[in-house]
Amino acid sequence: TYPPELLFELLNEPHGNLTESKWNALIPEAIGAIRQTNPDRAIVVGPAEWNSVRALEALVLPAQEQHLIVTIHYYEPFRFTHQGAEWVPGSSAWLGTKWQGTPRERQAIEQDLDLAARWAKENGRPLFLGEFGAYRKAELASRAAWTAYVARQAEQRGISWAYWEFCAGFGAYDRSRGAWNQELLRALIP
Repeated sequence: TYPPELLFELLNEPHGNLTESKWNALIPEAIGAIRQTNPDRAIVVGPAEWNSVRALEALVLPAQEQHLIVTIHYYEPFRFTHQGAEWVPGSSAWLGTKWQGTPRERQAIEQDLDLAARWAKENGRPLFLGEFGAYRKAELASRAAWTAYVARQAEQRGISWAYWEFCAGFGAYDRSRGAWNQELLRALIP
């Protein structure tokens, strides 16, 4: 009974033992269960390997299902976006890594998003960049520059996006100050 703005997502970042083949086999079954009570609600589904752009090619979706939005997550280069992340072994060695927007750095992002946009067009699926961000231990100027570049490149390709996340380690909002992180806010919404 909820409005159509409510979307369902099958599973966030399938990975590990949920291999590409196992995930692809599970997708139609999960969609079928949802369709019993929500025949037209949009469902968000992404590829295995943490919703990786590189795993899109292996994603198999039911051809007849027209109410799907495909999601990808983007954290490249990982040594920049996850430097100092306590849950990533060895990431403290990456502290001090900057993203300077060099031609090579920009080209890497462009190529990844081109790959995703090409897949979406070839498969007739809308694409949603459901997560992207850089952890708080990265230099703020680099975080803001990377964030702005990823967001604008996604927009140029018709990819909607959501920043990860509101007010914790990647946050655009500083809960302790009760204020927006202005550099990140301007990066997201110029």
